[in-house]
Formats: sequence, C-alpha cells, structure tokens
Amino acid sequence: MQKNWFNWLDKSLRLKMLVMFVLLTVFPLVLIGLISYIKSSNIVSERAYSLAQIKTSQITREIDVLFQDIHRFNEIGKQQSTVQFLLHQEETYDEAKEILSLFDFYQKSYLSGEDIFDIEIMNLEGKTISHNKGVYQRTDIDTEEWLTEDPTQAQMEIIYRNGFPILEVTNAIVWDITDSVIGLLRITIDASVITSVLDDVTLTESSFFFITSTNRDIFFQQKQRNAADNDYIDLDRISEKEQGYYTDGGTFYVYETSKMTDWKVIGQAPLHEIMKDSNEIRSLIFLTVICSIIFIIGLYMFISNKLILPIRILKTKMTQAAEGNLHAKVHPVGEDEIATLGHSFNQMIAKIKLLLDLSIEEQKKLKAAEFRTMQAQINPHFLYNTLDTIVWLAEAKEHESVIELTKALSQYSRISLNKGKDWITIADEMSHIDSYLYIQQTRYEDILDVSVDVDQNIYHYHILKLLLQPVVENAIYHGIKNKRGKGFLRINGTLEGDDKIRFEVIDNGIGMDEDRLEKLRNHLISGEIVPDSKNGFGLINVQQRIQLYYGKEFGLKINSWKGSGTKVTITIPKRGV
Repeated sequence: MQKNWFNWLDKSLRLKMLVMFVLLTVFPLVLIGLISYIKSSNIVSERAYSLAQIKTSQITREIDVLFQDIHRFNEIGKQQSTVQFLLHQEETYDEAKEILSLFDFYQKSYLSGEDIFDIEIMNLEGKTISHNKGVYQRTDIDTEEWLTEDPTQAQMEIIYRNGFPILEVTNAIVWDITDSVIGLLRITIDASVITSVLDDVTLTESSFFFITSTNRDIFFQQKQRNAADNDYIDLDRISEKEQGYYTDGGTFYVYETSKMTDWKVIGQAPLHEIMKDSNEIRSLIFLTVICSIIFIIGLYMFISNKLILPIRILKTKMTQAAEGNLHAKVHPVGEDEIATLGHSFNQMIAKIKLLLDLSIEEQKKLKAAEFRTMQAQINPHFLYNTLDTIVWLAEAKEHESVIELTKALSQYSRISLNKGKDWITIADEMSHIDSYLYIQQTRYEDILDVSVDVDQNIYHYHILKLLLQPVVENAIYHGIKNKRGKGFLRINGTLEGDDKIRFEVIDNGIGMDEDRLEKLRNHLISGEIVPDSKNGFGLINVQQRIQLYYGKEFGLKINSWKGSGTKVTITIPKRGV
C-alpha cells in the first residue's frame, strides 16, 4: 500500500505540490490552532471556575455576616436582668422591661435586625418573654434535649407561617456560675433574606444555588428550583472538603462551607454554559483555521494553475505528438522557462513534420520509381506477345485485324507513357483498358468474354494511371486463363456517395480458397509480396500506390470463391483537375 502511494505520488507534480503545501502550511496551522485552543481553553476554564468559586464565596460571606449578627444576640442571655428573669418564676416587671429594651437595642444596632421577626427568651419551666407578645407562659417547649445535647450548638428549623418560610434559631442560655442550661434564646428570622442572597448571584443563565446542611435537614434554594431536583447531588463528595468544584457528566458543581453555620453553599450550572467562552474561542480558532486552509487551498490552486497547468498542457501536446498527431501545438504565455519549453516543442514538432513530409515525398518518389521499373519489365513482355500476335495475323493475311491490333497497341503505349505523368482522367484510363482488353481478346478470343459498365459521369475525374490494368491483368492471367471453358470478365465503375468512386473487376475464374484469400488480404495490409507466387504482385503494387497517394482509408477489397471467381473492389476519392 505504501509503495502504491509513493508510485502515485511520483506520477503527479500537482500532488507533490499539494503534499508540500499540506506539510508546510496546513499541518503546522492545524497544530498551532490545536495548541492555542488547549492553552486558551485551560486558561478560560480556570478563570470560569475561579469566578464561580468567588461568587460562591460571596454568598457564603453574606450568610456568615448575617449569622455573626444573629450570634451577637446571644449576649442578651448573659445580662443580669435576663438571668434573674430565667431563675425566678414569678414575673418581675422591671426585668421584663429591661429585656425588651435590650431586644430593641440589638435590633437597631445590627443590619440583620431588620430581618428578625421576633426574639424570645424562655426558662426551663416555660416562662417566656417575647419581643412581639411580651411575657407569657409556654407549654409546648421541650427542654430535655438541651440538657443532654451540646448546649453550644444552635438548632435551626424552617417553619411556615401564613405560607411564608421563616427560620428559627435556638441557642441555650448557660449560667456562668453553674455552667448549666437555665433557658433558651430563640430568634425568628425571615427566611427570604437567605433566599434573596441566593437569587442575587448567578453563574450562568441556567445556573442555580442552594444551601444544605450535612444531614440536609435545612434546605434553601433559589426560587425557580424544586428541592426534588437536587436529590442526585453527591453530598459525600462535597462533604470531603470545605470548598471546591467538580464536574459530573455535563454539569458543573461548585461549593463552599459557611464557617458560622457549617452549611454547604452549592452552585450548579450546565458545563457548556460555564465553558461558553472556551467554546467561543474554540469556534473562533476553528473558523480561523478553516478560513486559513481555504485561503491556502485557493493560493495553491492559483499557483498550480499558473505553474502546473502549462506543464500539463505541454504534457498533453507531447502525448498527442507521440501518438502521431503532428498538428499538436502549444501556445506559450509569458517568457518563463515553461514558455521556452513550449516554443522549443513547437520548433521540434515543425522540424519533425518537415522531415516526415520529406520522407513521405522520398517514399512516393521511390514507389514511383519502383512502379516504373516494374512497368518497364512488364511492358516488353506484353509487347513481345502482342507483336507475336501481329506477326501471326499478318501471316494469316488478316490485314484488318493487324491494323486494329496495331492501333490498340499504339493507344495502349501512348497512355502508359503519358509523357511521364502519373495522373490521367478516368476517360483515358478506360481507353487504356479498352486497348488492353482488345489486345487480350484478340489473343484469347476463344476463352475471354468482356463487359464494361462505367458511369460516364465520372470520366472527367482524375485517377492515378494504371490502377485498373494490373487488376484486370491479374484476373485474366490468374483467374480466367487457368479456367476450363470460356471466361467472363466484367468491369463496373460508379460514384459512391458524394466523395468516392468505386470500381469493380469481376471474373468467373478459378477463384481462391479461404486460406489463400486470407493470406492475400494480410499481404495487402502489410505490403509484402506473396512468397513463391506471382499472383498478387500487381494487386499489392496497386494497393500501395493508392494508399500512398490517397490515404490509408482507400484501396482494394478482395472477395473470392473457390471454383466460382473473384471480385476486386477499388475505392478512391473523387479528384478533379
């Protein structure tokens, strides 16, 4: 697989440039973006966590301040008037008046006094003095637990009056002389003051705060939340430290312990909102990297089009030239090295085309010389035979036949020579054939019957001379002459389509079998003479001359049937003067 990749890489310069761009630009850019995101994400996360911790500490401090003020109210229980009130069951007006004055003084002295609904002092027998009710006797007080429990620990309880929550904070009053509990101090606080502290602080849009004790017997929360929503809070984990934060799933938790109450102030928010800034930075870095990559790709496409496209065009033109298209030409733009290569390529193709044209011209001349040599060899043989026939007719005193045969020979020789020209009209070619056939019919009148049907509308078109005569000669000598009985030869000529002329030479001679016919067809294609056989020499020569002068799409087509005859079709283009 790796080897195939490198092979593919070696075949494309554009791919190499792309790999280079990726390694030198895109990869470092992605790496820098990743490192930047990690660093910035850590910084922003720590900042968000610290901010959440600060806000939680703010709530804790406000609660501690509130309960510090409430704790100072315990000083009322140490006053002499309060001790006397608790130790004596009978009512003392002066002591009660002084205690109520203390209530007013402390409420006005501390800011938290505004949030206190009532202050009560009661002894162990139920004798009670209230800021709101005055002195009265209570029967619902249970003092036994204060005698057994730690009297220094305050008890807190949320109760509801008229549908509104209030917080009762109860502290034991200990007489310094005996160190025993002689009564209770109960302060009733508006619980909404604690809830308002929670409502004033937010972490995110969906965040909320709540307060719980270690045993969850006291619970405060923001107004929009239900207590049931917090049942899954991991209090065991929170109770391990006084403050901290952690994430669980997709939720962020931050907590801190109040020093005055030992409550846990807990903040909860969706992690994605806490990490909003970090996510925005990530999106910004991602967008920046993507835009940079798009810009780099655009720059690469621009550079590759300017550099690679001319090379690919030059490669395409070279491929076309290698496949034989010498009309391929590059149109260079600019004056750089690639443009110089384009100019050099055009010059090279022009020289190759010139040399090829010269080579073709030399081949034409060579073929023409070979044909004239063959014609010079054949003509004397045909001439000798014809003169022998004239002598034979003269001895037989057939003077008219001698005259006609001599005229035919003269006409035949005149057209064959044609002043050395290779092109004649079809009319002259047919006159040449007529002269040849007249001579042959005179020699073989007992075995040769001829029919000529050529459309006179094609007589004015030009043709290479001696195209038909070798084919007709081949039909007579290798088809009809070897046949028993009378032979028949037919010559047809007509237009084919708008731009072609077709001749057919048909004989009823001995024909050829499939193997011999196939070999002859193959030799017509290759141009090689059939070994150890004179048959086909004239046909191959005609085929080569046609394709040399007219093109590869023209030439001979042979069909033959053993014992039945042969049909040779000659196709050439129309050619005027």
